[in-house]
Amino acid sequence: MWGFSFVAAEVVLSVLSPVILAAVRFAIASLFFAPVIAVEFYRGDRPDGRRLAEFAFLGFISISIYFVLQYTGVEYAGAGLSALLAVGLVPIMTGMTSALLLHESYGIRQVSGTVLGFIGVALAIAPGLFLKKIDLDFYVGVLCLMLNAACWALYSTLSRRLMKRTSKPLLTASYVTVLGTLLLIPISATSNWSAVEYLGIEQWLGILYLVLGCSCAAYFLWNFSLSTMEAVRVTVWQYLEPLVAFIGQAVIFGTIPTATTIAGGVAIIAGALLTNWPLERPHTQLNPHRRNHERLSKVWSKLCQRNRRRTTKCSDA
Repeated sequence: MWGFSFVAAEVVLSVLSPVILAAVRFAIASLFFAPVIAVEFYRGDRPDGRRLAEFAFLGFISISIYFVLQYTGVEYAGAGLSALLAVGLVPIMTGMTSALLLHESYGIRQVSGTVLGFIGVALAIAPGLFLKKIDLDFYVGVLCLMLNAACWALYSTLSRRLMKRTSKPLLTASYVTVLGTLLLIPISATSNWSAVEYLGIEQWLGILYLVLGCSCAAYFLWNFSLSTMEAVRVTVWQYLEPLVAFIGQAVIFGTIPTATTIAGGVAIIAGALLTNWPLERPHTQLNPHRRNHERLSKVWSKLCQRNRRRTTKCSDA
């Protein structure tokens, strides 16, 4: 779903500006998240000022700024390359911000993956340098997409720290979405809202897909998958997003990526996998039969120790 979101956004951006698209999308999405806040507020879960400020900041970097940058990138660089940079650079930059803010390990493997990822970025955008007239808008779009990845990396790192305290992902997402949407209002105040009148059926279908498919259904499926599968196995499916975006862009707009762009994409995805793929499976994801066997072994070991102690006491007597 998220892979085709870049194509849907490019369709809508033929009429709306990036700021207006972000505002319209999340204004509609907030209608689905606001009731969650209302229900939890009625039940007594009322965040204090500090937690509201955290939610607002996360909403600002993950909704207000994030999607304005992403849609600017889609408008200038195209859906396929936008998906490639967004999906490939986010894991790399998340590793960097986690190392800086959460003091997580960032060894040789992570550094190698980061270098490989940025080499991939250079390859992906290289074809534009060989044109007779360099398209500066294209490189503004690429810069926006790199900043977009940095915003999401910062959001992912800070939200992990917040989730350890709240342990309510749906409520957190609801506050972040609604507050991020409210912060979009002053950003979009000077934009041309009259363009909404010129939206056709294709653009409205694109907006509905972004709202229902990406903001609601995809979020639910993502969290459901994380609750039933290992995080690594779930995350690896993200790397199909650029492929879906390039196919959608080719079908709808007739745009075919160059061989250099494809090579750069492979390098970016390889760098992301190298940065984030664990060397060993976590202990908590062991096979259930193996876990049961280990538990029985521990119980048996304790019983043996107790019997030895009793035998020692009897011999002393």
